[in-house]
Amino acid sequence: MLPRTEVLSLLRSLGVDLPRKTKLSDQELDERLSHTLDSAQYITRVVPNPSLDPNAYPSWFRDSSNQPLLKAVARYNIQEASMNLKSRLTGVANPISELYSNSAMDLRQTLVTIGNGCDTGRFSMVLQDEDRKNGICLRVLEVKKFDKNTPIFLVLFQPSLSGMVHRGSIQWISDQVSAGTARNLLNITATKQEQDLLQRILYANSERLAPSYKPNRAPAEDSFMLSFLIPVGPLEANDAAKYNANDGCSVCGAPASQQCSRCRAVKYCDAGELSFTSKFCQQEDWKSTHRPICNSVQNAKWTSITFLRADQPRPGMYGVRMNRLDIVQHDDDICQRPETFDSSKLLPPLVNTHGTAPFTVKVQVSLDGTEEILVYDEKRTFEALLLRSESPDPTKFDELARVVRSKSSSGAKMFLYAIRTGDWKMDVCLDSFPLHQEW
Repeated sequence: MLPRTEVLSLLRSLGVDLPRKTKLSDQELDERLSHTLDSAQYITRVVPNPSLDPNAYPSWFRDSSNQPLLKAVARYNIQEASMNLKSRLTGVANPISELYSNSAMDLRQTLVTIGNGCDTGRFSMVLQDEDRKNGICLRVLEVKKFDKNTPIFLVLFQPSLSGMVHRGSIQWISDQVSAGTARNLLNITATKQEQDLLQRILYANSERLAPSYKPNRAPAEDSFMLSFLIPVGPLEANDAAKYNANDGCSVCGAPASQQCSRCRAVKYCDAGELSFTSKFCQQEDWKSTHRPICNSVQNAKWTSITFLRADQPRPGMYGVRMNRLDIVQHDDDICQRPETFDSSKLLPPLVNTHGTAPFTVKVQVSLDGTEEILVYDEKRTFEALLLRSESPDPTKFDELARVVRSKSSSGAKMFLYAIRTGDWKMDVCLDSFPLHQEW
C-alpha cells in the first residue's frame, strides 16, 4: 500500500480534493484511489462484466480506416478541448499540458506516447524516472478495437521493486540487445508517482482479463504479468461529484454535529470524546480559511432560492444535455441523450459536494430579458437553473437578479456565497461578496 500522503497527492492529481486532514482510514483512501482510477478509465464502458475477453474484438490494425492510436487513446473533456483551442489560437501554452506537474496528466500523455509508439511499430518500451531508480518494462502484445475511439492495449509488464531492477527485466532488455531490436525500444520518462498510477491500473486490469486469454511470451517474459490498458482521461461530472463529496467536518471529514457559533455555516467534528479534536479543527480552520468568510457572512443578508438542475428537461423542447466535463471522445454516448423534454420527469438532485459549508458560485443572468438565472461552482459539480416562472416567490428571483445587474461590472455575472440547504434549495448571500476569481 502506498504512503498516505502519496495517495492523497495522487487523488488530487485525479481531481479528488479531500479535506486537508481527512479522517478516512488508509484502507478507505486506498480504495477510493482504486475506484477513482476505474472511473478515469471509464472501465464500465469496456468491461461491463467481470472479465474482458480480448478474442471477442478485432485487431485495431485490421482496418486501415481506423484513426492513429496517437489520437484514439487521447481523452479530454469539453472544458479541456476549449482550453486547447484557446491555446492554439493565442499561442499561449496551456498550463494543463505542462509535463511533470500533475501525475494523472503525465499518465494520460504517456498513454498517447505508447499509442504513437505502436503506430510506428515500436511495441517494446521502458518507463523510468530521471534518476533511473524506478521503472517498468512493458511490451504491447496486440491492440484490439472496442469502438472507433477506444483501443485496448494487451500488454506484458514487469515493474521494478522498491528501486531494485527485477532480474526478469534485465534479461528482457539483454535479449532485446542480442536480437538487435534494442534500437526500437521506446524509452519514456515517467515520474515515480506516474508509475505508481500506471502500476495500480495494470495490476487491477490484470484481474479483469478472461483466463482463456493466453498469448505467447518470449522466454524472458515468464515473470511478466499480463494486463491491458485503455484510454485514461478526466473524471466525468457524476464521478467528480461523488468522490469529492464531504458532509462532515470541513477540516478532517469526520462525522460532525457542531457548527461555527458565529455564522453557523460550517460544521466541525462531534463533541464528547472528540471535543478536543473538534476544537483543534475549528481553530485551525479559523486561522487558515474560515475567518474571512465568517466575517463576511455573519451578519449578511441571505435569501432562500429554489432551483432546478441546469440540465432539467422542460416542456416543448428537444435537445442534448451536455456538461463541460463530458468526454469529447464519448460523443456517441452524448448523442444518445436526446429526448423530448418533459417537466414531469424530474432528474435526481445534484450530489452535494459542499455539505452545509458556504461556497463560492458564479451567478449569471440573461441580457435578453429571459427570466432565467444560471448558478454554478468552480468545478461545475453544482449547476443550477433558477426560473422565475417556477419560483415559489418570484420576488426573491427578482432581488437576486437585481443584485447581479447592479453590483457586477458586466451587469450579467458575479461571484456570490451560497449554502446548500436542501436537495432543491440554497441560500444566497446578497450583500457580502467574495473577491473576483478567474474561472
